[in-house]
Amino acid sequence: MKAPFILFDFDGTIADSIHYAMDIVNGFASDYGIEPLSEEQFEMVRSMNLYKAMKVFKFPIRKLPAAITRVLLEYRKNVHLLQPYDGMREMLIDLKELGCDMAVLSSNTKENLDYFISQHDLHYFDWAEGTSGALNKRRKIKAQIKKHGLDKDNIIYVGDEVRDITAAKKSRIRVIAVTWGFHTADLLVRKNPDYLVNHPGEITEIVKSII
Repeated sequence: MKAPFILFDFDGTIADSIHYAMDIVNGFASDYGIEPLSEEQFEMVRSMNLYKAMKVFKFPIRKLPAAITRVLLEYRKNVHLLQPYDGMREMLIDLKELGCDMAVLSSNTKENLDYFISQHDLHYFDWAEGTSGALNKRRKIKAQIKKHGLDKDNIIYVGDEVRDITAAKKSRIRVIAVTWGFHTADLLVRKNPDYLVNHPGEITEIVKSII
């Protein structure tokens, strides 16, 4: 069987960015009338979907779009601080040897993605695309499938959040949820991903079982 095309999310999937993002959010917290999150509270947030977390911590939903834009702008300035997760390089090498084409789709900028890939010598991707925002992943996945002429039946999307699972399912592509990123395993499994993995090497084993 043909090796699948693997489409990766970036933040929390390839790049270990979660606690750095929390630091940015905490830096802006007082501007939105909320207290900075403790480590314990952050772990609580990881077990909730976005809107439940906003309700629990009393963040006004009307301010969400502007807050996301602000966090992304600050975050994008510091991509040089990020590192790939342990085992990521080895997994990418193994997938390439298995014949997989791979790409990255992120709400980060293409410039930052290219910088990160070059900085960490992860030149295993056929392309990397940045988008203008963090919302509506389904539309962005659909646009890239069309742009690059991909076969939906042969794609596996890899992400770390429940919205990644939802977007993949709505796009009618398979999805691997990873537990080392933003959302916890308990929350991810409730969304019924096709696969749930705890280490990058498990993605390689999934591909081996398919081809």
